[in-house]
Amino acid sequence: MLNFYGRKSPRRLKKKDLESLFSFNFFFHQKNISNLVNHRLNKSILNLEIGFGSGENILKNALKYDNEIFIGCDPYLRGALFLKKQIEKFRLNNLIITNLSFQEFYEYIKIYTFSKILILFPDPWPKKRHMKRRLISKSFLSALFKICNEKSKIIISSDDVDYVNEILYKFYLNKNFILSTDLFGEKLIKYFDLEETKYYKKAKNKKKKTYFFLYSLKK
Repeated sequence: MLNFYGRKSPRRLKKKDLESLFSFNFFFHQKNISNLVNHRLNKSILNLEIGFGSGENILKNALKYDNEIFIGCDPYLRGALFLKKQIEKFRLNNLIITNLSFQEFYEYIKIYTFSKILILFPDPWPKKRHMKRRLISKSFLSALFKICNEKSKIIISSDDVDYVNEILYKFYLNKNFILSTDLFGEKLIKYFDLEETKYYKKAKNKKKKTYFFLYSLKK
């Protein structure tokens, strides 16, 4: 199965901008991913955002918690191009981005564990023939378990009821995770000070109900 679908680069992307991104010290791709070890990730508090989209939330966190490292993986380049400019603008050294899909990136980060793992509004692939493309699956949860520790927090959101039900069921079947009954919805958003992302705003504008869940490892 392919790790991503659709156009990876924005239309009318200038060649010089693409070259600049791929030579950027904080952007990792297939040809330079082995250099990730130079960032001494084992010496820091690590956070991971899977599918960072336009980059609003991961940027907010990197600016707020400059003593932690934030890693974002997303195979689509629009958000990475935006974040590159923000990293340069604010001279950030704690924000790392990659265009590798999670399935690919996992092979390079599976030796680490993460304090927070965010999966905000993953593509629900609502058509029945496309549902196999959904991120959260049995194999995904097995990989997720290996990069968590007893203090890890996993934050997931969606505005698609069918996908929400599938996510809850997949986590239930896994048995390694426990769903928080104290922090969810708006309380969870405020507690973790989550940014209103593009897809969150789109859901609100359409008056669609949004769901936010918090998982941790069973003790």
